[in-house]
Formats: sequence, structure tokens, C-alpha cells
Amino acid sequence: MAWFGIRAGTTRATLWRSMVVLELALVAVLGMSAWVAQGTRATTERVEAHSVPSIMHILAAHAAVVEADAAAVDSFRTGAAGLTGPGERYQNQIALAGQSLTQLAADSVAGASVGQGIQLVQGQLAAYTGLVEQADAQFRRDPASILARADLWYASRLLHQPGSGILAQLDDLLAVEREALAVRLTGGRMAPGWVAVWIIPAVLLLTLLVGTQVFLSRRFRRTLNVPLIGATAAVLVLAAGMSFDFAARGELSATRDAGDALVGVWQARIDATDRHGQQMLGELVAAACPDGCGAAVGRPAAVGDPPGEESLTARITDVDGHAAAAADLAGRQMLLLAALLAMALVPLGLYPRIDEYR
Repeated sequence: MAWFGIRAGTTRATLWRSMVVLELALVAVLGMSAWVAQGTRATTERVEAHSVPSIMHILAAHAAVVEADAAAVDSFRTGAAGLTGPGERYQNQIALAGQSLTQLAADSVAGASVGQGIQLVQGQLAAYTGLVEQADAQFRRDPASILARADLWYASRLLHQPGSGILAQLDDLLAVEREALAVRLTGGRMAPGWVAVWIIPAVLLLTLLVGTQVFLSRRFRRTLNVPLIGATAAVLVLAAGMSFDFAARGELSATRDAGDALVGVWQARIDATDRHGQQMLGELVAAACPDGCGAAVGRPAAVGDPPGEESLTARITDVDGHAAAAADLAGRQMLLLAALLAMALVPLGLYPRIDEYR
């Protein structure tokens, strides 16, 4: 008789070998399921606790620095700097930028380059605030001082210098974090191929269970073997548990897509604020620069209105919601219990038939 590719001289031997094959298949499916599910769970935890917050910290720092620069320029332009210096809004935004960078250092797991980038930005930010304070001192002595405007202009150049300025460095950090997220969602156990590696053994196991049930029905003329039916149901429960894993992976992909949308909205708002600040700086410098040098500072006005606060909040909520859903789904597998139940039921279904041939 040939059964599962094994030739046996007796029904008893065939039943023993069938039971061993089913138990080994169950162990293989359980091991692969646990391995894949643990990878998904670890990824969801890292994305929710590190990747998503890190990206938001960078965007928050970027927005805060641009807000601070615009607030300082506005204070000098209106003359309020003579009484309050760069202003409370400037101070608050600089503090927020520093806090965001500190939180980024604590949350990021993208590699050593992020830590080095954070230190560079913090150093540049200290130099930037030093120039603004110097401009404030010059302005308090003489509101018409060209030196005050020059210091403010140099501070803004430190912010906007292509390739090496504070904003460019923050863009580099953002790119590193987004790339790290993309790699985390497509590499290792998150690679699409591992889904097939799990599905193939699971399908084979179900085929073996059904085939065994058919064999017993024909050989012993009994329609149903209740323990084997229970084992098959347990394997189906295992498969259902893994469906939560696949759903978690889908939520992680949705998190990345929502994050891309968030970056677009947040950067559009940042760019609008930056354009306004640079236009004000151009006016301020032009007032002390009769030959029109202020034109080199201003930036063209943005086309259309930037996204509103409600749009930004909705995007943030969307990202957080998908990340939380992924973490929740990844923790729902009942792999061990279902597999152990199936492993116990298989002998219960086969051993009585084996015992008949003693």
C-alpha cells in the first residue's frame, strides 16, 4: 500500500507512519507560524514605538524651526524686538525644536547616522540662536542698525543653506527614517515571500488531515473520525489566527502610506510658513539695502492656500490609527493553543485504529 509516498506492508505500519507525518507537519506549521508572527509583532512594536514617532519628531522640529525664524523676522520687522526681543513665539518654537530633537534621539532606531545628524543640527541650532540674540542686541542699541539686519540675515542663511543648512539636515534625517521604515516593512520576516513559506506547509497539512480522514473512512468503513475532525478544526483556527497576522501587515503598509501623506501635508504647511518668513526678511533687508539686495532673500509666494490645521490633525490621527491597529492585530494569534490541541487530537484519532491491529 502507498500512503503519503510511503510504502508499508501492513495497515498498522501505515497508520503509525501517517501519525508521525501529521505530527511532524504540525510541528513545522507551528514553528513557521510562530516565527513569522513573532517577526510581525516585533515590527509593529518598532513601527508604533519608534519609526512613526521619529518621523513626527523630525517634522515637528522642522516646523518649529521655520516658525521660530518667521516669528523672529516679524518681531524685527514690526519693531517689537525693541521691547520683547525675538518674541515669545520665537522662544517657544526654539524650545519645541530642541525638545523634538531630544525625543528623536531617544526614539530613533535608524542607526548611528541619525545620532550624528541630531548632534550636527543641535550645534547649528545653537549657532542660529546666537546670531538671533546678537541681532537683538544690535537692534536694541539702534533700531535702524544695518548690523542687526545682517545678523538676522546670516541666521536665516544658516537655516536655509542648500545641502548643509539646518533645514537640509532635517530633510536628510527624515529621508533616513523613512528609508529605515521602508526596509523594516519589506525586509527579513516581513518580506512577502515568507507568507508563501507559511501558506504552503499549512495547505499541505490540511491536505494530509483530509486525506487521512478519507483513508480511515474507506479502510474502517466509518464515516467520521471525531478527533481528526477536531484536529482539522484546530488547524483552521490556527490559519484564522494567522489571518490576523496578514491583516497586521496590511495595516503596516497602510501606516507607511498614511505617513507619506502626512509628510506631504506637513511639508506643505512648513513651506508656506517659510515662504512668508522669507518674504518678510526680504522686506526687512531691503529697507536697509537701497540697491535691492533684499530680492535675494525673498521667495516666491506659494500657489494656493496651504493645508489647514484640521487636515494635518486628520493625517496624524490616520497614521497613529493604522499603527495602533497593526499592533493590536499582531497580538491576537492563538498559535500555540490551536497547534497543541491538534497535536493531541491526531493520536487520539489514529491510535484506537492502530490498537485494533495488535
